[in-house]
Amino acid sequence: MKFSEVIGQQEAKVGLLNMVRSGKMPHALMLLGPEGNGNLSLALALAQFLQCENRQEDDSCGGCNSCLKQSKFLHPDLYFTYPVIKPEKQTSPPVSTDFINEWRSALLQTGYLTYNDWMQHIGAENKQGNITARECRQIIHQLSLKTFESSYKVQLIWLPEYLGAEGNMLLKILEEPPPNTVFILIAESTESVLTTILSRVQIVKVPPIQEPDLAAHLLRNFEMDEPVAARISRIADGNMNAALVIAEGQQSANDKVLRQWLLQCFALKQKPNSDGFRELTLWVDDFAKAGRENQKIFFRYALFFIQECLRISALGKSDKLEGEELSFAQKFTSRLAIEDLEKLQKIISQMHYYVERNANPKILLMSSSFQIAGVLKQENVEV
Repeated sequence: MKFSEVIGQQEAKVGLLNMVRSGKMPHALMLLGPEGNGNLSLALALAQFLQCENRQEDDSCGGCNSCLKQSKFLHPDLYFTYPVIKPEKQTSPPVSTDFINEWRSALLQTGYLTYNDWMQHIGAENKQGNITARECRQIIHQLSLKTFESSYKVQLIWLPEYLGAEGNMLLKILEEPPPNTVFILIAESTESVLTTILSRVQIVKVPPIQEPDLAAHLLRNFEMDEPVAARISRIADGNMNAALVIAEGQQSANDKVLRQWLLQCFALKQKPNSDGFRELTLWVDDFAKAGRENQKIFFRYALFFIQECLRISALGKSDKLEGEELSFAQKFTSRLAIEDLEKLQKIISQMHYYVERNANPKILLMSSSFQIAGVLKQENVEV
């Protein structure tokens, strides 16, 4: 992948290019940022640039033997590590190479791969992916070998969050790698990464993709007008995967769905003996069928909406809402204190978190709906 193929992230691109051109490329680098921001794409572009036989000023050439192999993720001096599951009937702990064909096919589809997408791609079902001790030993072994073609060996570790205590096996090679060896770790959060590993890498924080860059990409790849592209990029909040799901029409009109849900939550407390509970149950049943990715998009939109309500409450205006969305937000905000909106934000953020971790959507939605109903009634709800 070339840097020119990475959407936006100009500041990060310039910083990485300067590291290489100045000869100050760290031997262990971590690209840190939220899901869908292009961390993985940047890592692939950096690896291709490092191994390119005919580097240009600001990108790999794309045409040399090394770049052609990189474009299919076949370069013999580029090693991949990622969370995996144990294949059926295999007795030994799994390693990344057990799934290398699936990995290459997934990357050829998108450079914005998510953990959940990857687990679905390899048929994990309810199994949890991880990076094993056997994988760590394999990393140490393969990096001890001489390079095959390039002057650089590059080891990519995608989602080191799934590297448990076994990761301590890598500390020595991270601190003192063989000559011309570069580690590139791609992480979404430092909370689950071993502190011993964090202390041995140079962290480059990569922000969400800027709205104009997201909108421009949507306009180039989908038949839509500028206002629609701008609206999708606002809701996606810098997440390319979210933008693509919305643009491909794989979810309903979330503004209307959210409005319906909030009104049902309000009615639940206003008229507890009415049909409100039955209507909410029907809504929850329908929503549970939407699929995890669409549910995540919905909660991401709900967080976006509540954040704009907080802006209206604090500043008296929103620059990102318009039409019916803005009108509903203004009426909704007028009924609640900032503290209530902050509680709603926390509840919905927790819902997004648990959906990502495969929580039962019906139980989650029903329990959280009663919490939200309590906030809307301005009861003393603990969140």
